[in-house]
Parts: sequence; structure tokens; C-alpha cells
Amino acid sequence: MRLWPSSVALVLALVSAGEANAGSHPAGVTYPLKPAPLQPSGLAQPLPSTRRYVLVWPDQLIPDGAGGTPAYSQALMQWVVTHFVGTQKLFQSQIDSYRALNPNFLTLTYHLAYGLNGADQTSPVGNITGANHFGQEDTDTFTPWVASSGATRENAYQHSATPASSSNRVSYPDPYWLMDIASTEWQTYIKTTLLAWAAFPTTKSDGIFFDVAFPPWYNYSPATWWTQPAGGSSRAALDAWWMPRAQAYFDALRTAFAPTAQHPRYLVIPNPDSLDDGTDDPSFLQGTDGVFTENWQGALGDPTDWNLTVSRICHYVTGHAKVWMTDSTSDVTQMPQAQRDLIIGTFLLIRNGTSYVMLLPGLNWYPEYEIDLGGYVDEPPDDIEQLKVAGSGGSAGGLYARQEVAGTILVNSSTAALTYMVPAAMKQAQWTGGGAVAADGTEATETLTYTQDVPAGPLSVPAQTAIILRSPNGVPPAGVEPGGGTDGGTGDGGGSSSSGGGSSGGSSGGSSGGSSSGGSGGGEDGGSGNGAQGGSSGACGCHVGATESGGAGMLVFAAAGAALLGRRRRGHSQIWTCPDPMSSSRQPAQVISSMSRGDGGGSVTGSA
Repeated sequence: MRLWPSSVALVLALVSAGEANAGSHPAGVTYPLKPAPLQPSGLAQPLPSTRRYVLVWPDQLIPDGAGGTPAYSQALMQWVVTHFVGTQKLFQSQIDSYRALNPNFLTLTYHLAYGLNGADQTSPVGNITGANHFGQEDTDTFTPWVASSGATRENAYQHSATPASSSNRVSYPDPYWLMDIASTEWQTYIKTTLLAWAAFPTTKSDGIFFDVAFPPWYNYSPATWWTQPAGGSSRAALDAWWMPRAQAYFDALRTAFAPTAQHPRYLVIPNPDSLDDGTDDPSFLQGTDGVFTENWQGALGDPTDWNLTVSRICHYVTGHAKVWMTDSTSDVTQMPQAQRDLIIGTFLLIRNGTSYVMLLPGLNWYPEYEIDLGGYVDEPPDDIEQLKVAGSGGSAGGLYARQEVAGTILVNSSTAALTYMVPAAMKQAQWTGGGAVAADGTEATETLTYTQDVPAGPLSVPAQTAIILRSPNGVPPAGVEPGGGTDGGTGDGGGSSSSGGGSSGGSSGGSSGGSSSGGSGGGEDGGSGNGAQGGSSGACGCHVGATESGGAGMLVFAAAGAALLGRRRRGHSQIWTCPDPMSSSRQPAQVISSMSRGDGGGSVTGSA
């Protein structure tokens, strides 16, 4: 993390109400976006629903140029808040400038999951330690807290032996000290500190991003440091000791971050990397509000790893109405098409109503984000094998299918082609291109089509890829989701579609690839008769429905300062690389000069 001082004054922007923005995502949908029916209650801003649309929550986006790149133009600022749903680790001035354009723009506050960047370590790392201040946490926050609280400092650190001393602390080469997450000292400090940091944005943060949250074995020093405290040197011994401690730690944080008269609820979102480690079953996720899976593309190229990550995400997160965020850290335009298809296909296979994806960090846009099949019919299962339709499944891989209102997601994780029986003629989605967004908000050339005919009958799905099928009758009107309700405050249903063939204004009464729930899409609830019907999910602290409102005219004020860049990443081999970019043919229009959103959003009553 580094400091790059810079500032730039942004101009006034007038936000108009209740209109669909032709240059926004999803196309034809009014702002604010429909809140997810199942989500934690009491957040500062509601989490937008991903039941129908692919929504993007990217890493750090620095609007004032403090990261060393040019400051964002007004057009680019507006593009960001009408295409991305949020970001993380920004100064108050930076996130406030986004929220002046879109009050529901989300943000997460950054902290290490289990560590403290020590001022007494070589080349100490910094963090945002004040509303608009980039500093050193040990110096700015922890040491003053120790002095004012009278706490015994050494008790907060994790040690490899007893008696505890600075000589047997446990460290990670970031560098940071591993802290004793069960200690009263560390828990009191981290709760107090993060409650203060989450309040830096004027309208508060939406939660905390806890980085480097995998069990502390990789690259920690001394090696097998846990032998004495865990009672054994194996990683199995570490997990048996660590996982309950981590779950209790995150549970305690969630209790501290529950909504009160003083603050809203703050999400607890750890980043344990891609969840494909064969030893570490992440049972601690039971104590969190969800997960961020980083470097996710690296976990999908092998049937065993695919099964590990997908099974765990379903079992601990999406199958229980928790928040899932994921990213690919390799450029999808440089991948073989099969790998590129597998990433988005797998995401769609297991997403729930609060699942967000980023195919490459930074200001990028890809046609996969515009795929629209009308919304999934049932909530994802706890067990991914419930979606298997062919093959062995498990670590050997198999063919998995998920039904949407107007289509089917097919994912073959195995190493051999598998056959799916298509019950009625469909169209196959195909996409190419995408990439960096220009300074004026112009997107890279891309294509997304639904013109490839797929007849009824056997369809061979190649190994380790995905096929997405859509009804030839198109999808329901824009904004309509299964279960009822529309996005924003208007219910006119739109009628425009994302790039590619197929009208979204007509009936989607054709077959949805084998599901009996792909009914008429013309109604307010996304269908009648045998129309889509929401499934159930065992959620904790969730609510159904929300009411949205907001002011129309907002000032974008000067943004200044600096922010940390990048995350600490555990080493991970990258699978599938290819130098040949995908061909492309669509050149999107320029972003419009002012954002439109639906301010008196009204009551949203969607069910799940």
C-alpha cells in the first residue's frame, strides 16, 4: 500500500429522478436498483438484487487521481455509479463524491482479518487511519489505544510459545503481526477501531473487508508456529484449533457491528482466497456475512478444485442467503473462450440474490455482465450436487444445470464432454471482447448475441466450459424479477435489452431449457400461470422488502487524498493463459452527460 497525494475539484452534477438511463447497467432499469429481498437488515445502503442481473462490485476505484492515475472526468464518475454497485477502501472525500451521484453506491472499509501492520517491522505498511488520512495503524491507532485503555500490549499478539514475549510473536511477510484473535485485548481494539473507521464516510460504510483470511499457515513465521498452541504440527491440527476460534471471532465482530442507534449494521466479509485448498474446510464462514473469493479463475480449471470452491460457496454462503463477492485477476479477453465461459457460467450457476462479480480489477467492462435470462427460478442449493444432471460429480466433475425464467445455465466441470437433453429449441449466448473503459466513459468494443440456434434434443457440452441457453421468445420486461416487483420506483417494465439478439419486451413463454417454471414474463411479477417462483433460503438476520427514497439534486465536492492500492495475495498458480484476444464487433455509444435514477423508489415487495 502506498501514498500518492493528489486532489482535483469535481463539478456540480444534477441527478434527475425516476428515469432509466440509456447508458447505465442494467439496460432499461430505473435507479435505485431493486434491493435484494434476502439480505441483512439495518445496512446504511441496501444491497441490490442480483437475482436477474449480473452486478459488478470492483476493487478500489480512486476518482480524484490520488493513486497516480488521472482524475476521473465527470462522465467517467457517472459511468462508474451507473455500472458498478460499489467499491472499497476509499477516503471519505472519495466515497462521498460517488454517493453525491448515487446515494446507494456501496463501500467496504479495509482491514486485515487477523493482523496488525507493526510499526516495529521492516518497511511497515500503511492504511486509511483517518477519514481522509493515510497513515500507519500501529502508530496512529493501536499504540494510542494501548496507552489510553491500559491494556497489556503483548496479550494482543499471537505467540508460538509461552511465556509470551516479543521474541516469539508470529509474523507474515506482508509484513504484519498475527494477532491473538481470541484475546480480550485484540477483540476490544478491533471492534472499537473498525466501528470508528466504518463511520468515516458521511453516510457510513456498508461493512468491513477482512483481507488475508485463510488459516495462518502459508508463509507465516516461524514455520508450524501453531505446534504448541494447537497441540500438533500438522495443518489438520491447526484447522481443528483455528477454525472454531476464527468463527467465534467473526461472530463477536458481527455482534459488535449489529445496528444500534449510533450506527447501522456493518457486514463482515472475509477474503480467504479462492477456497480450493484441499485441507482447509472454511467452517469459520458460518460466523460471517459472506465471503470474497479472490483469484477465483485459478480454482476453476481442475475438476477437483472446481468442486472444492463451488461446494464451499454453496454450503457456506450462497445456499444460506449470504453475500458472495468474487473476482478473476487475469484478463478474460486473453483466455481461451472455454475458460472465459466457465468463469461466468459457474458464477451464474451458484449465485444468489447478493452475489457480485469482477472479471478484472479496475475500470473494465465485459459483455458477460450484460447476460440476461430473466432471473433464476430457485435459490441455490446448499449442496451443489443437487444441480448435477450428468457425470459422476464430486471431485471427478460433472454436468450441472440451473434454470432461469427464460433460459438454462449449463456447466461441465469434468474432463470429458457430457450430454444434456434440451427439451425445446433455444438460442445460445455468445460473447467476445470488452476491456478497459476510456476516460470519457467509452467502453471497449464487445459483442453479446443470442443468435446461435440450439435444437431440441441432445446437446454435447464440452469439457470444462459452460453453455448458456436463452428462450427464443426473449426475457421479461427490464427490471422485472421472479417473485414480483421491479427495480426502482417505476413499474413500466422497460423493454430494452442488453447487447445481442432477442427482445426483452415480449413474452418469454417458451421453454426455459427443461424447467417447468419458465412461464410468461409480461406480468409485474415476472410471470403468471407457471411463471417463475422464488425458492426459499435459510438466512439469518434477513428481511424481505425495502423502501427507497432520496434527494434529487446533489453536489459533487472536491475529492482529495490518497488510498491504498492492491491486496495481499497468497501465491496461486494461474491456469490457462492465451495471448490471443477475443474478436469483437460492438462499439457502445458514449456515456450520457448526467446520471438518471429513480428517487422516490417506493415500496419494493419482491419475494424470495
